Amino acid sequence: MRVFSVHVRTPAESLRRPLLFPLEPTGSRTMVRDGICGRCLPQLFIMNLHKLRQSIRAQRRQLTPQTISAHARLMANRASREIRFLKAKRIAFYIGVNGEMDPAPLVDQAFAMGKQCYFPVLTHRPANRLVFSEFRHQSPQTINRFGIPEPAFPHRNSLSPWLLDLVFVPLVAFDLQGNRLGMGGGFYDRTFSFKTQRSHWRGPKLIGLAHEFQKSEQTLTANHWDIPLDAVITEKRVYRLPSV
Repeated sequence: MRVFSVHVRTPAESLRRPLLFPLEPTGSRTMVRDGICGRCLPQLFIMNLHKLRQSIRAQRRQLTPQTISAHARLMANRASREIRFLKAKRIAFYIGVNGEMDPAPLVDQAFAMGKQCYFPVLTHRPANRLVFSEFRHQSPQTINRFGIPEPAFPHRNSLSPWLLDLVFVPLVAFDLQGNRLGMGGGFYDRTFSFKTQRSHWRGPKLIGLAHEFQKSEQTLTANHWDIPLDAVITEKRVYRLPSV
């Protein structure tokens, strides 16, 4: 078990870690639509997904720490001006790894504004879903089964996902219809499946954080279990998506 260092770092700096394994294991969920006919064989879907994931993850690995930091600051400047962020009291973040858009500067701003900050923890019950544990100064952490640091005591100061106001979500790719391509594990989709089951109340807004090059020019055809994003924020702009 490790402990976040807060005496010489800001809270968000304590979250930064070296390259680790992705939160979601590689698999095949969202499909890439054929640009000509809009329909293809499942094998082609899988091939396209594999190639898309490989391509974007390779680009992320080429990013220097300086570029990642610069993109993160630009993203945070845009995100912190969003009305959803300004109004939210309980916000979920993630720990950026493997060149993902780093939410750490945005976490700093959230702390400075007195917001409650939560981070995802993998659970076995309910199976392969996320709970969200509040991060505080000197919060202890552990390493989950995919090698990613997370709060060590998920049931202390934890919050049910439907009680969050805003959730910032990692991704591999996104399109302008609000579809998100993750690593294939479906943890966020399972956790927030209640958003598609209630018409009068949709729960927290889900906002993806990404580098601009993670935008897919192809439509990522959603499966029935995929939960769409409400927006995506990159270092260059805010994409307000049709699911809003």
